[in-house]
Amino acid sequence: MDILRFRPLLLAASVCLAMAAPAAAQTTIVLYSEAGQRPLSFEENGVPKGAYIENLKRVLRRMPEYKVQIRFASWARTVEEARNGNSAGILGVYYRPADRPFLNHSKAFYTEEVAVHCNRDSIEGRTFRTYPDDFAGLRFGNQRGYLAPGKPFFQMVASGKIELVEGHEFHDLVKKMLVQEIDCVVNPSVVINEALITLEAQGIPERMRYKSRRVLTIKNETVHIGFSKKYEESHPELARFRQLFDKAVDE
Repeated sequence: MDILRFRPLLLAASVCLAMAAPAAAQTTIVLYSEAGQRPLSFEENGVPKGAYIENLKRVLRRMPEYKVQIRFASWARTVEEARNGNSAGILGVYYRPADRPFLNHSKAFYTEEVAVHCNRDSIEGRTFRTYPDDFAGLRFGNQRGYLAPGKPFFQMVASGKIELVEGHEFHDLVKKMLVQEIDCVVNPSVVINEALITLEAQGIPERMRYKSRRVLTIKNETVHIGFSKKYEESHPELARFRQLFDKAVDE
């Protein structure tokens, strides 16, 4: 997908809600989400799909006065759009208020398991019990601006104990792991597994898929909408949407 086009993709649930309520009564909220994060957030035949989308639909059924558009981009661009006030927010952020003070976090609408996956050959003979300490000396790939590896991890990067290779597309990082250009990645296991399936479908030999080994589950993360504070300053309707969304999550 050409992420530079930022083509708005209207949620199917929003279409139904638009039919159920007068068009004049609806307010459109534009959220950005990371592209290509199967099975969590992705586009298929022009339609947004994934666990994040389905959970958003569930909440929006209780908010017929709103419709939501999803625009897909790289993670770094998604964050910047919210930081600069160019979008209402981000669909699918972890709770990091100290690291992202430019966002108001919604209540959690989803929980996912985050793990370290590594190239089997890179970690042969090593034992891993403690993260990130036991991964010293390895080269990790990470999406630019992605904070899931955690502060202790980035402190080890800053001190030179872990080497970091940054990229935009997670599939590219997984491919680099399989061919041992990097050693490990951190992401939800379901995303890593889907990336492996996609790469195999694109021509990576089946045997390469088994170069990936799930080494250690490091945490469970709650998933939120990160609402742009700067956008809300000039769009007061976002504050009401945010309040109603939090109420609807609990219903």
